[in-house]
Amino acid sequence: MKYFTFFKRLLTFKKYPLFRTANFKHMLINILLISILIALPNIISLFQSVNATSGLADLESEIPDFRIVDGEYVGETETVSIRGDDILFSGDMTTEDMVNRDSGILIGFLKDGIYIRDVQNSGFDYSYISQVETDEDLKTFIEQQTSSLYFYVIVYIVFYIAVIMFFAVIFLSVGVYVLHLISQLLKKKSRFMNWFKFSMFATVAVLIPMIAIQLAAGPLLWWLYMLTLPFYYHYFKKLPVVKA
Repeated sequence: MKYFTFFKRLLTFKKYPLFRTANFKHMLINILLISILIALPNIISLFQSVNATSGLADLESEIPDFRIVDGEYVGETETVSIRGDDILFSGDMTTEDMVNRDSGILIGFLKDGIYIRDVQNSGFDYSYISQVETDEDLKTFIEQQTSSLYFYVIVYIVFYIAVIMFFAVIFLSVGVYVLHLISQLLKKKSRFMNWFKFSMFATVAVLIPMIAIQLAAGPLLWWLYMLTLPFYYHYFKKLPVVKA
């Protein structure tokens, strides 16, 4: 498949100028892959959260007594473990407290709202589930919503990936435009779109090990993106010089 030929050229430093032959389909595949790779850790965590939440229905007796009064949790403090994950019920901690600490809590029903680890902004006001005012309401809500929960998650993921695609195109465009201008100043025959195509393949190639490391070990090693620099330098060296 021609698509993989470009990765071979990238990693073996051969025929770099021929990245101009990459077509729109290749660009679309790459921007989608970049977005999915960036979103993947959060997507996995989100599905873990959904599984844990749906599993609460099997542990109704362990859910502590509580009430939601004026948008705040009032009740017992309890940690419920389900399927290897912890769900915290607490009227002492806030969603901001959880965001700012390294915690093993997957979901938290906290003083000011609901915390979901690794979800953008992480905190949701109780108004999002206004029908839940007591522990009994929560049990009923889980039983009623479990069947449609995954649909909402998929909609969220599609929207999340679309937003990442938008910003990825912008950031890549700005970066390669700078490289394009520098190349022109140094009297190289440079084309912005060729730089853009090349950068997409380079980004996908480096993101794969970066995200694999994050999923296996935990830390997000964005500095590994610096590994693309040798590829950019070699691409620059392959550009022909503008003849006077």
